[in-house]
Amino acid sequence: MTPSPRLARLTARGWGVTAAAAGLLVAARLFGSADLAGLGAAGVVAVAVASIAVGRAPATYRAKRWLAPARVGVGEPAGARLRFTNTGRRPTAGAVAVDRGGGGCVVPPLRPGESAEAAYPLPADRRGIVTVGPLVVAVGDPFGLAERTAALGGEARLVVHPRIAPLRPLPAASTREIRRGSTRPARAPRGDDFFALREYEVGDDLRRVHWRSTARTGELMLRQDERRHGSVAAVLLDTRAAAHRGGSFERALEVAASIAAAVVEDGRPLRFLTTGGLDLELEGAVAGGRRGRRAGRWGALMEHLALVTPDGGGPGQFAGAVESIRRDPSGPLAAVVAAAGPAEVAALAALRARLDVVIIARCTGEAAGPGPEPAVGGATVVPIPPQGDFSRAWDEAVLACGRRDVALT
Repeated sequence: MTPSPRLARLTARGWGVTAAAAGLLVAARLFGSADLAGLGAAGVVAVAVASIAVGRAPATYRAKRWLAPARVGVGEPAGARLRFTNTGRRPTAGAVAVDRGGGGCVVPPLRPGESAEAAYPLPADRRGIVTVGPLVVAVGDPFGLAERTAALGGEARLVVHPRIAPLRPLPAASTREIRRGSTRPARAPRGDDFFALREYEVGDDLRRVHWRSTARTGELMLRQDERRHGSVAAVLLDTRAAAHRGGSFERALEVAASIAAAVVEDGRPLRFLTTGGLDLELEGAVAGGRRGRRAGRWGALMEHLALVTPDGGGPGQFAGAVESIRRDPSGPLAAVVAAAGPAEVAALAALRARLDVVIIARCTGEAAGPGPEPAVGGATVVPIPPQGDFSRAWDEAVLACGRRDVALT
């Protein structure tokens, strides 16, 4: 980034000195005072000299900005770093740099070709996108009478997404390891193995009909295979305004983001849905700790969660999201809800016949007792406290889910 030069302009102090000097000159004319005339003239000369000096001062800066990091959770430290280089043939006298939307720093005097770095913090106390830049460099005189500004064009975006807490990942659905009590099944299994039979439901894939059992029972029976560790886990987030009270929406965002991060960091694919219409699939993490093999998709999810607001959807939107999961079942489901009605909770619990693992996280904004609530239709319900750490409540729910599956085998 190279600055675009501007003419020197007077500062507020410079205009004040100019006005005072003009007043002194008028008073000197009225009263015939040489002393007042001298003071007025001195003020005019000082302002003129400062303007000329600032106008001729070199401002040959090249600047580079980068954010470290570019995405942060609410309340986490964030900052920008700047590197200034004097690209001219004369030394600079120093300047003040201000990043619009961010902070500022002092640029020290630089010899030709010399560089200097500076850093400043960025606000990350609220969800959203913080636009940083363009950078404005101001060169002034020692008395602060005149200044010249130059814009170092270019903007950067800081994504402030919901806070992510460390959680146990969702257990893999219908795996031998779950039935033995493990919450972190072994990886890299091959294919699907036969697990159980169940009755046909409208919308099921007819290619999975088990005709021998169908002939024996007289009911249309489907083969249900054992889903492996690589099956797609789903996170459903209720974004309807009518379903949230107080701070429950922000809490739900935090819980959903944390569950998604735990699944992806566990190396498993993820499907993230909202009642507002988002339906995004991500792959698992890779070496180096990056979330998602396609970092762009993880970034898109975090940006969506940084900007999403409660919407005006009704029960139909909730039912549509549940139906989308029912039509395309795969791995376990975590539904993050607030004031979901009994019929909506029952609809989520009914998905267990297809997904085997269904955990409903309630973010009602009200204090609840310790530990998970009693299961609803086989689904594990965990109350999320309105404030503070919720990882213990979630981890207990995951373990309870695993213990229940062991007991049923």
